[in-house]
Amino acid sequence: MVSFLGFPSRPKGRIVAMQAVIVSFDSLAATSLGCFGNEWIETPNWDRLAATGAVFDNHFVDTVSSLAGLAWATGRPAMRANDASPSPCLGALLRANGIRSRLIAAGAVQDWQRHFQFDGMQHVDGREGFDAKPDQTPFAEVVKQAITERADGEDAHAHELLWLHAPGPGAPPEGFDALYFEDFDERGQQTAELTDAERACHPAVYAGSVSLMDHWLGELLKHLDEQASSEPMLVIVMAAKGAIWKPVRASRANASQSLAEVLGDQVARTPLVLRVQRDPRFGDLICVRSDRLVQTCDLIPTLLDWFQVPQDPSSIQLAGQSWLREVLDEVPPREDLAYGDGADLVAVRTPEWLCISQRHVGQQGDEQGNESVAEGASSRVALYVKPEDLWDINDISSQQSEVVAELLTRLGRPS
Repeated sequence: MVSFLGFPSRPKGRIVAMQAVIVSFDSLAATSLGCFGNEWIETPNWDRLAATGAVFDNHFVDTVSSLAGLAWATGRPAMRANDASPSPCLGALLRANGIRSRLIAAGAVQDWQRHFQFDGMQHVDGREGFDAKPDQTPFAEVVKQAITERADGEDAHAHELLWLHAPGPGAPPEGFDALYFEDFDERGQQTAELTDAERACHPAVYAGSVSLMDHWLGELLKHLDEQASSEPMLVIVMAAKGAIWKPVRASRANASQSLAEVLGDQVARTPLVLRVQRDPRFGDLICVRSDRLVQTCDLIPTLLDWFQVPQDPSSIQLAGQSWLREVLDEVPPREDLAYGDGADLVAVRTPEWLCISQRHVGQQGDEQGNESVAEGASSRVALYVKPEDLWDINDISSQQSEVVAELLTRLGRPS
């Protein structure tokens, strides 16, 4: 028997309860996590998950706009939003194959959550800020609810997808807000003199919130390990988009720098770690790293692969590939990825380059001298070398005109 993805299915007659747990965030900077190279923010549970699973170093968004995350439910990047082919409903596909899906989320209901058509959706409240307690943050409330429901579950051996979703790091409670300020004081930066507004957006505050989120990720992983049975389980932890958590640039005077602030790797590259347990199909995916280019639209092929859901490939058109097959090198690697900001910026990412382009503005500069492009002028373009230029600092587009022309051709843009 072969699944619609072309991968071997499980033998008929073998009843195995497949479980998948997804943890997702609206935004999270990959560079804030130890398993992605951060050396000063403590994220031991992210690191433990990475050591027992697979890490994707080049996981990218499909858009950084308000539609970020929609590709999770549609299986195609937002840049293909006008695609005429049917858009799959993963919840319905799973349900038709005896697999139930549940969502526990903090915050308002999002479009991708509606499109998914979960069998059950529960939204919890959470608090952020100095006056909140560490167990009252949105992610803490999501994890506590998930642990409670799993402990009281009627059928722990059912085929099931459990999805936990929370906003990105916010203002942390007392204690965590100042956890990392000492590091900056030791470097000669007087954090005591910061205004409330400066303090709120300081990278030390973001770091404290990341560490608190890591703690609750650890509580969830601990629960999953304690409740482990003989059934296979897939755990995926990811984010819809990244975040600039570090003051990378002191000035926006250079036009090319502002392009990177919108579509650079700090925003477009997001964390992705997966762990497979007790499934002989995938061997021992332990402490594995992949530098392949992967994208948020790969989630549906991954889950259909995991649950072995048969589907006629002519009924839906998926843009992605299974992460499970990517990490095993069983599918051809992508040569490039494309994504945008939902407006006038698009980017093409290859293993060696990041090229960001802005559409023709067609306007003259205004009376205040604000930057614009004159009628008929070329689009603004920036080019960065990867992976060496981690922070997208050195725009070399003027020195690599042939590379720019070739990459813009892939985007369908004139050079």
